[in-house]
Amino acid sequence: MTVKMLSCFKAASRDSYTLRKIKSNNWCRAGAKEECYGKKNHLYVRIPHRGAAMRNAPSYGVRGRRNFTNTGVRVTASTFGKARIGTYAEKANGHITVESAAERLVAHLLCIDPRVRSFKPQPFTVDLVERRLLYSRTEITEARKMRQALRGHIEYTPDFATVQIDGLQCAYEVKTEGYEGDTIYQDKIDCAREIIEAHGISLCTAVVPEDERHPLLVNIQLLKPALTRAHEYLTTDLIDQVERYCASGPVLQRNLCADIQISPGMIPPLLVIGVLQADLVRHRIQGSLELSPAFGDLSHLCLIEELLS
Repeated sequence: MTVKMLSCFKAASRDSYTLRKIKSNNWCRAGAKEECYGKKNHLYVRIPHRGAAMRNAPSYGVRGRRNFTNTGVRVTASTFGKARIGTYAEKANGHITVESAAERLVAHLLCIDPRVRSFKPQPFTVDLVERRLLYSRTEITEARKMRQALRGHIEYTPDFATVQIDGLQCAYEVKTEGYEGDTIYQDKIDCAREIIEAHGISLCTAVVPEDERHPLLVNIQLLKPALTRAHEYLTTDLIDQVERYCASGPVLQRNLCADIQISPGMIPPLLVIGVLQADLVRHRIQGSLELSPAFGDLSHLCLIEELLS
């Protein structure tokens, strides 16, 4: 009979799983300081160490790791189905959940876009068979029962729908660069676009860059938080001082901050309220960024068009 000694302190994840599996069965206690279990000519021995700590703590949820595109937003625990990422959007009536970091980026772009009055994630479902839009869960359930024998692409749900301040409605399909889908999926999108546009809503595909260092992905992490607290950080005297300094023409961010003695952290708030403007698609918010007076214009925050394919 082979004997396997498993230490509580040195057990690997595979051994920890074995112990948990064994513990759910019948154990035979061999002594005060060890426990044994026999199976298929093997004897597993567990020797507890006094004061030993667990190497792998149990985890019951999923938390996002910090990187360029994920600055700490918690990933909702994935108990089943698709992963969900939570974020806050005032234009979407508070907390929303999305399915990917690319969708979260688009949600943040819609938050700072001055043309967007409100938006909603997964606003409706397109019935590709009966060529209609389904808005409630009851309608979707009934439609699925009627066509449960059908196969293939029978429905489609856009990622976002927006209502602009001029009343124009738009729907967005969000994809990551390099994963736009095959020709079959594109045919499904084209079919859904025809139905959606027949209801007076335009459907666009937003392709998010895969590079985490892309200026748009980096800048939105600074602009979105600055939007909610811009008026708390900025004073009238500071705004007047910045406007007088930039009155002669474009300046570099490092020169502006050094000459009037302001923190670089004030640049994002100045951009989101229309005091300054810059090319936020091709250049990051850093010392070499060229700034110019905006005079209240917010067109430099209309960034969603840069992603449309």
